[in-house]
Amino acid sequence: MHPVTRFLHRTIPCSRAARRSNLYDMPIRPLRLAATLLPLLTFAACSNSPPPRPTPVPRPGGPAGRALVLLRNDWRALVIMQRLDSLVLTLPDGSRQLQRVVRSARFTVEIAENNSFTATLDSLAIQPAAAAAEVLGTRWTGKVSGAGRIEGLRISRGSPLGDDLTATVRSFLPLVPFSGMPVGRSWKDTTSGSVQVEVFRASEQRTRTWTAQERTERNGLPVYPVRVKEEFEQFGKGSQSGREMTMTAQGSRTGNYYMTVDGRVDAVVLQDSIAQFITIPATKQTIPTMRYSRTTLRFSTSLRGDRP
Repeated sequence: MHPVTRFLHRTIPCSRAARRSNLYDMPIRPLRLAATLLPLLTFAACSNSPPPRPTPVPRPGGPAGRALVLLRNDWRALVIMQRLDSLVLTLPDGSRQLQRVVRSARFTVEIAENNSFTATLDSLAIQPAAAAAEVLGTRWTGKVSGAGRIEGLRISRGSPLGDDLTATVRSFLPLVPFSGMPVGRSWKDTTSGSVQVEVFRASEQRTRTWTAQERTERNGLPVYPVRVKEEFEQFGKGSQSGREMTMTAQGSRTGNYYMTVDGRVDAVVLQDSIAQFITIPATKQTIPTMRYSRTTLRFSTSLRGDRP
């Protein structure tokens, strides 16, 4: 039975003892994906990575001759995604329960010379097992602006799972302009819009701070880490088991985008922490949850004239 359904006819106490309980002492229960509030996302498959064609691009040009971190166009990649979600539910007796979902998927991503953006879902696996065949082959198309933002993103066919994946596709690229950003520089941006969050259609606002960091090596490859720190708020409505529900959430994200010296993404590591409150207006019951997520993205890139 879905955790929300359990609460429909019961008032949820807010036990101080429950809040003090240790996350690692909680029971881990099997989670049915078809009836969970966890977002249905993503990831893994493997591919062999050919050696990238050397194209030295970052060059002195920033203040005091500092190197530029770039996002270039005209490349394609296989993107291997892995994500672990942990959801902490407050139960009617005040105790808490930990539920986990692991997702793995593979996408083909392409940025063309005219800055058009395409991502195609090639494979998807979810544990505990859940049906994912309906979204295979889904395509997202848009345009990468000069500032590095994916704009006008459209999905080829809508579904709850596909709509959930859209937020992940948006996170493929850092907000780095094609003209480059000097190492050591920080910048901010704010975005807002409509997103799918689990069973809820929600409005969202995000504020992000980006920092271009000094060149380093990662797995033997020279890269420029681009750090992101993010705060966001969400408010949405949805339904489950015939009951109308509302959702409010506040969260934060930290992570790094590792950029090659010629302006392509090599890897991404993101960590999210979200406090979420689900309310059933008919009964005035509130279900508090905490969600923790870790997402990794590995890019096997090549120029568009080659196969990745």
